[in-house]
Amino acid sequence: MTFVRLLALGLCACSLAVPPPTFRPAPGWIVVKLGPPQPSSSIVAVTARDSAVVHPFAPFVGFKRLRPRGIILWVTTLGRGGATSGVARLKWPLLLSSFRVDHGWEGQPAPNIQQRLESGAVRGWHLDVRVYFATQHPDRKLLGAAQAQLNRLRLPRRR
Repeated sequence: MTFVRLLALGLCACSLAVPPPTFRPAPGWIVVKLGPPQPSSSIVAVTARDSAVVHPFAPFVGFKRLRPRGIILWVTTLGRGGATSGVARLKWPLLLSSFRVDHGWEGQPAPNIQQRLESGAVRGWHLDVRVYFATQHPDRKLLGAAQAQLNRLRLPRRR
């Protein structure tokens, strides 16, 4: 389900700000929270050698600067509770193998960038999760690194 569809379901149409998820610290990764909590809040994790991608965070420009083994994880909290009809139920922890794989998409910044998407509800939170690789053919080691970082993802605390 897309971010726009979740908005249409009213999941983000609240006046209360939602906190972003977080990642447990890990060597080899840089984590950046994107702005103050909003009706939706995001956090980005990028392989440390690609830290220029997030300072400042300009995703479609930054994707072009990813090194061949670079990874970006972009997680957005879209809200809590609300309508669940038509919203996928996600398993926790999130499994990269269940994400939709896009080799090409509208607005793709470079042909080498692969996008993996997952969105839905888990533990009461509505999430949009995107993983970008600087290669169309990530090997097992690269997929494992992305999964390990997904395993460090923590949902926001309940308010």
